[in-house]
Amino acid sequence: MQDKSAGWHPSKAREYCIASRHIFCSYIFEMKRIRCANKPAGFTLIELMIVVVIIGVLASLAIVRYSEATRKARYSGARLWLKRIYQSLEEFYAEHGCYPPDVHRNVAPPGLVANYLDLWPNPTMDALNSIYDYENQPFDGSRGIGVTYLGRDLIHSHAYDWAYTNGFPGEILEIPDHDDLFIVIAKNVQTCQSEGAGLAR
Repeated sequence: MQDKSAGWHPSKAREYCIASRHIFCSYIFEMKRIRCANKPAGFTLIELMIVVVIIGVLASLAIVRYSEATRKARYSGARLWLKRIYQSLEEFYAEHGCYPPDVHRNVAPPGLVANYLDLWPNPTMDALNSIYDYENQPFDGSRGIGVTYLGRDLIHSHAYDWAYTNGFPGEILEIPDHDDLFIVIAKNVQTCQSEGAGLAR
C-alpha cells in the first residue's frame, strides 16, 4: 500500500505557512490603503484641539519672555542713572569729605547738581515715569548713603538696612518682593552740614 505522506516534507509546510501569511498581510495592507483613500482629507477635531493647545502654551511662554525682556530694558535706563549718580556723589565726597544730608524723594541732594551732576532724573525722563530718592539714613551707629529707584509701582520699600548690610558701594540691588532698585553709595560716613549756598563738614 502506498504511503500517502510519502511526498510530504516539513519544509513544504513551512512554505505553505509563509505563502499564506504573505497573502493575509497583503490583504490587510490593501484594506488599509482603501480605507485611507476613502478617508476625507483634513484634521479631526481632536487633532485640531491638540494643535490649539500647543499654540497656546507656546504663546504664553513667548509673552512671559517678552514681558521680562521689556522690564529689563526699561530698568536698564534706571541702572545707568544710578551709576551716574554714584559717580557724581563719589566726586562730591572726594572734595568735601562728607555726603549731602537727606532730602525728600525726587529732589536732588544739595550741592550735587550743576557741580557734579548735570541734572537730577525726573519722571518725565523715565520709561516707567518713576522717581529717584536720595537716602542718607542711620546705619550701624553712623550713616549709610544710597539712592532708591522706586520702579513701576512707585511704592518705597524702605529697605535701607537690608541694602546696606547685603550690598557694597557701587552695587545695584534688586529689593526682594518690590520693584525697587537700590544702589549703595557708602557706609559708615559723615553728613555735611548746609551752610548757605555751600556745604561744610
